[in-house]
Amino acid sequence: MKNSNFQTQLAEANNTVQAKGLVLSQWDKSICKADKSRFKALCAKDGFWFSLGEICLELLQQSGGNRTDSALLKDANLHTVAKQRRKEAMDFVTNFDVIVDNKLVGKFASMKELLKAVDKIVNPKAETPVEPEVETPVEPEVKQIEDKSVQSVKTAEDLALDVLLQVELNNISLADFEIAIANAIGMVKSDNEVVPFDVAV
Repeated sequence: MKNSNFQTQLAEANNTVQAKGLVLSQWDKSICKADKSRFKALCAKDGFWFSLGEICLELLQQSGGNRTDSALLKDANLHTVAKQRRKEAMDFVTNFDVIVDNKLVGKFASMKELLKAVDKIVNPKAETPVEPEVETPVEPEVKQIEDKSVQSVKTAEDLALDVLLQVELNNISLADFEIAIANAIGMVKSDNEVVPFDVAV
């Protein structure tokens, strides 16, 4: 599908939150991580992300401004759109001027990475004030050791989610991935024991 089809469908929909929400929810299902040119088209002011963000912000305002009422989301046909995607769309609209001024859209192929760059611009000194407060050399060393131990611990579920995210980003079907992972596991196991890697002498 091309973005122009989305614009046509959105323009032809009744001028109600429900009708436009239905178009957006249908497009949400069809969007996958794609190349930068497609992502750039989706980020246009009349594109998917801006339109989704505008409607989500409108629903949030109608709900009192703190949390979007689930009944309003359902009524607008946006309850099927992932909560994270709705939040990203609202952040996109809120920071649209920053994104345009810094020409960020053409530099990224995912909303997550784009919003990370926005956050660095909007909150440039978020991590800086912590460092000058440490006066003795012993304290930072202890903190660094603790941080590394926390960051290095990943559960099997964390790793599985990371791998599945890569599968989605690379447009690989789950069926193909299941075959590939079964083959990979078969290469590392022999009679239910892990085959050790050859160590270079």
